[in-house]
Order: sequence, then C-alpha cells, then structure tokens
Amino acid sequence: MDTTTLRSRITGSLDALLIGDALGCPVEMKTPAEIRARYGTLRTLEDTPRPWWRPAGLHSDDSQQAVALCDALLESPDDPAPVFARLLVEIYQAYEKGPGQHGGHRGTGKNFRVTVDTLVAAAGADPFAGAQPTAGNGVAMLAAPIAWRFPTEPARRGRALLAVARVKTTDPRAVGAAAAVVEAVAHGLAHGSLRDIDHGRWIDATAAAERAAGTAGAEGSATHAFSRALTAMLARLPCPRAEMLEAIEAVAGATSDRPVGPSAGYALGSVVTALYLALDAPTLERALIDAVNLGDDADTVGAMVGAVRGAADGAGAVPKRWREGLWAKGAFNDRVEALASGAAEGWRPAESLAASEGRWSRMAERARLAGEG
Repeated sequence: MDTTTLRSRITGSLDALLIGDALGCPVEMKTPAEIRARYGTLRTLEDTPRPWWRPAGLHSDDSQQAVALCDALLESPDDPAPVFARLLVEIYQAYEKGPGQHGGHRGTGKNFRVTVDTLVAAAGADPFAGAQPTAGNGVAMLAAPIAWRFPTEPARRGRALLAVARVKTTDPRAVGAAAAVVEAVAHGLAHGSLRDIDHGRWIDATAAAERAAGTAGAEGSATHAFSRALTAMLARLPCPRAEMLEAIEAVAGATSDRPVGPSAGYALGSVVTALYLALDAPTLERALIDAVNLGDDADTVGAMVGAVRGAADGAGAVPKRWREGLWAKGAFNDRVEALASGAAEGWRPAESLAASEGRWSRMAERARLAGEG
C-alpha cells in the first residue's frame, strides 16, 4: 500500500472515530425514543445537555484514550503499556476535576475512573495495577491505533493488544472484542473495503486473542463468549436491521448478569453492534447516524463504528460538516503523518496530548461559564 493511500485511510479512521464519539455524546444513555423526541434523527454535532454539559464537537474520554494509545505506540511500539498508562495519568493531571470530568478525562465510566485512580496511586510502578475484571467495551473503543501502527503485521498487533488491554481489564471477552475491532480496521486499511473480509479468519483472530488473554482455569463460556457472539452475528448476514439487533441483544443477554441492549457497554452488545453497523450501512455517514441514534453507550458505539468504517472508506468519505465541527480538527495530523511514514521508535508529538486536552477542557469550562452568565 502506498503512503498516500495509507495516510487517507488512517485519517478517515481517526476523524470518524472523533466524530462518532462527539456525535454520540449528547445522547449517551438515552433511549431511541428519547432521542427521537428531542432531535428526530440526530445528524448534527450538538452540545451535551446538563448536568454533564459539553460543547458540540468536543470528544470524550473514548477519543482521549485512543489517541493516548496512538502516542504510546509511536513512542514505544514494542512495549506500549507503560507509556499508555503514563499518558492516562498525564491527562488526568492536566485539568482539575470539573463538571462531567475526572481530572482531564471527560465523560468517564466508573471502571475507568478506578483504573486511573489506581494508576495515579501506583505512581508508575505498575502499569497493570488498575486492571478491572470487566467485560466492557473500554478496550475495543480505543484499540484502532494498533492497526494504524501495524497495518501489515498481525503478530505485532496481537502482542500490542494483549499488553495494552491488561492496563484496563483482565476479562478475555473484552480482549476478544478489541481484537475483532483491530482486525476489522486492519482489513479496511489494507483493502479499502469491509465487504470481502474473511469471516473465518476474523473469528479465528478473535478467538486467539481470547485464549491468550485467558488465565489458567478460565477456559470456558466466558473465555470464548465474544468470538461466539461475533460468529452468530456474521452467520445472520444479510438480515433485516431490527431482527439483527434483537438477535445481538439475545446473545448478549444470555451471557450477562443483567439486562443489556444492543448498544450497552457490555462488549457482547455494543461491540458486536458496532461491527455489524460498520459492515451493513451503505456509507460511513449512514453508519454513524445509525450508531448514535441507538442511544445507550452512543458515543462509544459511534467511535468504534467510525474507526472501523473510516479505515475502509478513507478521509474522502468523512462529511466535511462534521470534520469542520470538531474541536480537535487537524490537531492530530502529526500522528497520522508519523504512522503513514513509519516513524522511528521514540517519536513524540509537537504538543503533548495532556497539553491539548487540558487546553480544550479549560476552553470548554470558559464556554460553560459564559453560557451561564
């Protein structure tokens, strides 16, 4: 693949990840009915309503974590976990806790807050100290940079994923979900399409990640649950949308200790749904609109759909109105150039991620206070 093509596809994946995240923020934890009542069909970048107000186009911790991983892979491609953990702490310390914030992290969930708090307390001694026993989508949502860094090296992708996942989770289901996203992004980068992805190889790569993540005695239903859920979704294609979402919900619910919808934070719900939407929608724009209007964990589903479909469709498929509305528009172009050109180990951005995120958080806080004045 030539550098120009790779640059376009990484840019498409990054920009669409940021857009999907920002587009979904205002409707996170909302039901489809609530979204219809307020927006009809949400198609534009909107402010996130109070009490967690955030200005339109400003991404959440989903994108913050993905870019942190990108920076870690550029700095230390063969040992990214300690750098990734360090960057999470640096973002936390970049801004005091404010409305809807956990330090410099915006829109965080409970498990991630525990992870970061533990990493802060560990003071760099153990990058894996904060790992949680959760089968959420928190690794899958940030994993796309592994494919950006190693688009043609599946073995290095696998090693990087296992190392980075351990910073956040010990559950094989979460690791399998992230592997499925990484392999979909890698295929999109290589082929410029998702239509010809080999289902068998995709499932095998996912199952291999689950096995590698499993601990002694963990073999069983939990270890291979995600690869089975992915298999069930792919076996139904093509399928009417409503029927597919019902099936995803049923499979996810059978392995969860609580009711879960197709866009729930549980990996077997939202990650399978994101992959389905990325495969099924006729365009990137349609895929993102469909993703966020499902509500629930809308920003994360949007980010995953964007990362996967953007890699396949490239920068030219990203609607200009959305890209222009991003607070981070163009801010990470240096990362794309470094990835596309194969920058050497030790690469650092001109402005650190913590500095960028702290600056955006302070600007957002000023905008909030001005609106209340």
